[in-house]
Amino acid sequence: MSAVRRICKYGEDILRRRTKPVSYDVIKDKLPALLADMWETCVSCNGVGLAANQIGLELRLAVIMLPVDKDKVQKFVLLNPKITEKSGVMEEDEGCLSFPGFFAPTKRYAFVKVRAVDESGREYELSARGLLAKALQHEIDHLDGKLLIDRVPSVEKSAVKAHLKEVSKTWQDAPAKRKA
Repeated sequence: MSAVRRICKYGEDILRRRTKPVSYDVIKDKLPALLADMWETCVSCNGVGLAANQIGLELRLAVIMLPVDKDKVQKFVLLNPKITEKSGVMEEDEGCLSFPGFFAPTKRYAFVKVRAVDESGREYELSARGLLAKALQHEIDHLDGKLLIDRVPSVEKSAVKAHLKEVSKTWQDAPAKRKA
């Protein structure tokens, strides 16, 4: 039985910490339940991806789910992901579950190749463009302790931080103590 987990929001320390690589053998027994919770949480928020530290776990683990058509999604499990190749540039609006209601134009590589371990313990390599490339970079950023706001051009950062401080007041499950 899966559960929707609480998503950590901008200002919580765990989002700024680089996650630790994890051995598949150490996590394999707990992985099915954890992944079920991550998928359920992602779906409940209409997300494309979710990193473990966004639900309070310092594990180098992320999930991505891309819509294939109206009734089908393609799921990716990324244990210890690493970008091995990158090229080109794209800039699109990007949002984040840890910044509800906030979107910003964000520059990313147009193409990435990522090496990771899947839910069965198999190492694999994934080449991506478009939304999948953006999602891979976004989730790996999370695992490295980097946030969407870090990608906002410095000239816009103070305005963005002021906006986030205001918007964060509306986040229902926000902890009482927050750093803006």
